[in-house]
Amino acid sequence: MPQLASVETCTGCAACASICPHSAIKMITDAEGFAIPMVNSSACVECKLCEKTCPVIVPLQETGLTAPKTYAVWSEPDRQVSSSGGAFSAFARYVLTEKGVVFGAAYDDSLHVRHIEIQDIKDLPSLRGSKYIQSEIGETFKNIKIYLREGRIVLFCGTPCQVAGLKSYLKKSYDNLLTLDLICHGVPSDAVFQSYLKKISSRFAAVVDGYEFRDRNGWGFAPSVSVCGKFRPIYGVDALYMEAFNASAIFRKCCYQCCYAGLPRVGDCTLGDFWGIGRYGIPFKHDTLKGVSLVLANNAKGERMLHLLQDCFVEERTLQEALIENHNLKYPSVKNSQRERIIEDFLNPNLSLAEIDTRYKLVDHSIKAIIKNMVLKLGLFSLVKRIYNWYKVKSYGRS
Repeated sequence: MPQLASVETCTGCAACASICPHSAIKMITDAEGFAIPMVNSSACVECKLCEKTCPVIVPLQETGLTAPKTYAVWSEPDRQVSSSGGAFSAFARYVLTEKGVVFGAAYDDSLHVRHIEIQDIKDLPSLRGSKYIQSEIGETFKNIKIYLREGRIVLFCGTPCQVAGLKSYLKKSYDNLLTLDLICHGVPSDAVFQSYLKKISSRFAAVVDGYEFRDRNGWGFAPSVSVCGKFRPIYGVDALYMEAFNASAIFRKCCYQCCYAGLPRVGDCTLGDFWGIGRYGIPFKHDTLKGVSLVLANNAKGERMLHLLQDCFVEERTLQEALIENHNLKYPSVKNSQRERIIEDFLNPNLSLAEIDTRYKLVDHSIKAIIKNMVLKLGLFSLVKRIYNWYKVKSYGRS
């Protein structure tokens, strides 16, 4: 039998299942809901192709620059409907106009997150927005290889371990493949998210039919849920999933020792939020209220593609500035000491969100937090931030 990555190190990238010529490997879920490979011994012919393809067992050699060029980016057509600057949408828009295919994470009708392909601009909204769940890869890698061999331009956006899985599966470089890796804090399981949705539906006494981890209007902060097709922001105990996410309490085990949380990167470009832009070193003389994307050009292909984007603001910044508030460009998230118990309680159908919070104190119930939530709820944050940005731009203009 082939020896695959251990439960502690497996990233769930599905490269092993995708490469198996006899379909002897299936991705199943473990007790915490994470996808892991299971080998069917009766179908396995011991070719060991899965072992040779696993990027954990055979680390990817193709990586980017240790000091990539760093850019602040936003897309004018997409900024208002994105949770940051809309850089991903700009890359996707370019590939689609070139008759290419774009692969990214999207919700299905049951709010499970799966990688899908799109070939039309009208389908781009389904790929926008942050989705803090590990997506199901399915047949994505196989389909990408088919399109690449046909000569189509293909864009793949995912976590760094998913990008590494794709490259390991393909076994060779393709000029017509563009990979975007995300600055990833860690990935929770779909099972935890689905259990959370049931608990919050119980609190609302109505089925949640939509969820956004960050509102799509510039810098996304508060999560929102949709009940009967109408979105509304949630805070406190209602947002317990995001509180647990921010506390690094519900990630896959390998995330706490992630080899991709640093430089060099595995994607042609790296995407994230440009947190703290203008606060360190060179002033940023632009309105940041609507969100600004951070883009690292990790190789010549990434640099070339970035400058082909249309209707985009692009300004080179320093790597040092980008690293200050993007901690997962330097090191992995630190494991919460109560991780196993928190995941177990999220998966427990008999425990409410309030009961889980009482046990672990994940939600900040201080007066400061209450006031912040009130400001967000009343929509005053955008007004305050706009006044601040106006003053900042004015001040730079006088200096």
